[in-house]
Amino acid sequence: MDPRFKRSRDLLRAAVYELAGERPITEVSVSDLCRRAGVSRDTFYRHASSPLVLLTDSLAAEVMALAESYGDLPARSADGSSVFDPAERALLSHIAEHATVYRNALQPQIVAPLRASLEGMIRASLLEHVRRHPEILPDAVRAADEQTLTMLAAYAASGTVGAIEIWLAGDDLDVDRGSAVILAASPEWWHGHPID
Repeated sequence: MDPRFKRSRDLLRAAVYELAGERPITEVSVSDLCRRAGVSRDTFYRHASSPLVLLTDSLAAEVMALAESYGDLPARSADGSSVFDPAERALLSHIAEHATVYRNALQPQIVAPLRASLEGMIRASLLEHVRRHPEILPDAVRAADEQTLTMLAAYAASGTVGAIEIWLAGDDLDVDRGSAVILAASPEWWHGHPID
């Protein structure tokens, strides 16, 4: 990556996080971002088409890095906890770290592009997991086709994002508690608990 492009991208990301932490992203203009980042409008448009797109892409890059670091989960847990426990905690830690940004994006749900991005990344991770480990599927969908697998992942991802929105709207962003509640709401077969 060109060093100047990376430097301007980093300046814009820092600026969009600051401004989205101060007020709803829908109230942040390109001019606001350019002033805060110290870049021209031309430079801004080389990176994003709008402040919301810049914010969505910036947060997505962080979530994708998390997804990649937890991308090869086992089918079964050795200790009885959910195989998703570390990944769920990491995701909620990311959200808590950027809580004011995400809270300012609630209307009452997270603004559509940001919500769709988050939900899409979770869905893709879950779909990849179930493709790698079809043995975890319940008998009713054991011989599942791609559409069925995608439906299962979409259902779980939508529920996760919905629960995150409720968690974000609360006063206490207890990552351990939030993770435990989200995982408790998930069907047992996803978790990879050891078979007795």
